[in-house]
Amino acid sequence: MKLTEKIHLLRIDFEITLSPERKLARFVNIILVFGDKITLIDTGVKGSEEKIIAYIEQNNRNASDIETVILSHSHPDHIGSANKIKELTNCKILAHESEVEWIEDIDLQNKLRPVPGFYNLVDHSVKIDDRLEHEQKIKVAKDVTLEIIHAPGHSKGSLNIIFKEDRILFTADSIPLKNDIPNYDNYHELMKSLKTIKGNGQYSILLTSWTTSLTSLSEIKKLISDGEEYMKKIDQTVKKTYVGDELEPFMFCRRALLSLGLPPFLLTPIVDQAFRSHLMP
Repeated sequence: MKLTEKIHLLRIDFEITLSPERKLARFVNIILVFGDKITLIDTGVKGSEEKIIAYIEQNNRNASDIETVILSHSHPDHIGSANKIKELTNCKILAHESEVEWIEDIDLQNKLRPVPGFYNLVDHSVKIDDRLEHEQKIKVAKDVTLEIIHAPGHSKGSLNIIFKEDRILFTADSIPLKNDIPNYDNYHELMKSLKTIKGNGQYSILLTSWTTSLTSLSEIKKLISDGEEYMKKIDQTVKKTYVGDELEPFMFCRRALLSLGLPPFLLTPIVDQAFRSHLMP
């Protein structure tokens, strides 16, 4: 999808394997910036390089033009094909310091954050060439300047990115989707990042990892407010259900999911960790 002559949004469809019998259909967006060289923001899951390269060739460019990959955070649906793209193009991989450990050691990430079907989504670590910092500006093409915003909450080193000249804001996974999988590291930091997004007056187009581009102010406001309200609802529920003695593993998580009306297959360590972050000071 062409947003401007230089900025394109590409949807990558994939599945999360919850069990041999059950798979969950998902998708993730990546961004391509076509300048003298090509910059990618995120790389999708394992195997996504084929769709990315095909899209580049459809736009009369070559994969060898990929110079830089910016990873918004370390989760497998964002870094899945980064190693392969680096092998093919010798590009530089950039990320926030707080995400480097999990990108360079996916086995450690899987141990600490065991996403179902993890190795179906990413099967190789990749070395980070440079660290990105809050408010850092990067010129990736003529009249395309990126400003990096550190937006912790979904993960410690999650990044949002402003396309300065085009007034576009990419928030990756920083805006929770109403009634979607509770999937974040720190509830309190996430709410602060949502407040920052809501108060940012530098954009008129909003991009996320899981929606089409939004240009209507009312739609943008609703997306953010729905995310905030969903988080507040979870917060109230967790504080009512994570009490007393937990007599069996994930007992509190099961209670919270039932109270929220969310499906029982979300009973996973990832969701339990997200819920427990509400109890942090």
